[in-house]
Amino acid sequence: MKPSYRLLVFLLVFLAGCNAPPTPAPVLSPTKKPLIFKNTTVSLTFDDGDADNYAVREALVKNNLRATFYIISGFIGKDGYMTAGQLRGLFDDGNEIGGHSLNHSKLTGLDGADLKYEICQDRLNLLALGFNVTSFAYPFGHYDQEARQIVIDCGYNNARVVTDGPETIPVGDPFAARAMPYIVPDTRLPKMLRYITQVEKAGGGWVIFIFHHVCDNCDKFSVAPETFIEFANWLGEQQANGLIIMTVGEVIGGETQPGVSP
Repeated sequence: MKPSYRLLVFLLVFLAGCNAPPTPAPVLSPTKKPLIFKNTTVSLTFDDGDADNYAVREALVKNNLRATFYIISGFIGKDGYMTAGQLRGLFDDGNEIGGHSLNHSKLTGLDGADLKYEICQDRLNLLALGFNVTSFAYPFGHYDQEARQIVIDCGYNNARVVTDGPETIPVGDPFAARAMPYIVPDTRLPKMLRYITQVEKAGGGWVIFIFHHVCDNCDKFSVAPETFIEFANWLGEQQANGLIIMTVGEVIGGETQPGVSP
């Protein structure tokens, strides 16, 4: 190609580029702003004292979280349940140890001395292990006015049921604190997050979660360890955005009362 012809080609290409429409700037997706929590408190509760609950200890510590563990004192150390030493480790981390009856009996099927023994002796056993026991969870969520009164008489400051959450702060009835539906194997992480974010968007409140087994589909009331870890990590992050994580006893407050003989 002759020099003059190369020059002509160059000029034509140059002029074509000058007349071409400008390349549009890339469209950037707007960054989703994190939700700022102003009026929402979350409590993590574990019922029964199942041995696999101890596996959450690391995730709780890592994310600066504290939970309430409702313990059936008559089952401590038995096959499938946490030992006194494991409960002590959880307590020393700042977690709360609460009562869940002596033998996980349905309280509405008991009355009088039997009912008082099931509730008061459970608390005495836990106090004897050195725990500050102020919170109670009704087994299966079942209670009546007699059971409610005996929970009070045995020295508890509050009691949790298993339905009708979220709860308000201050609580309407501290001896019937309302919780979200049981966490079960098909309760996915997004749903757990929505329980919290929807409460905040509605003006705030108290979101009480109920966990039982921590395992992969080992029970109809279970959460997969990986799901719980993801949830704990998210909760840990959201504390920087104003989300408050407290034990049930911390939310309700009150001094630890002396044990009451059944």
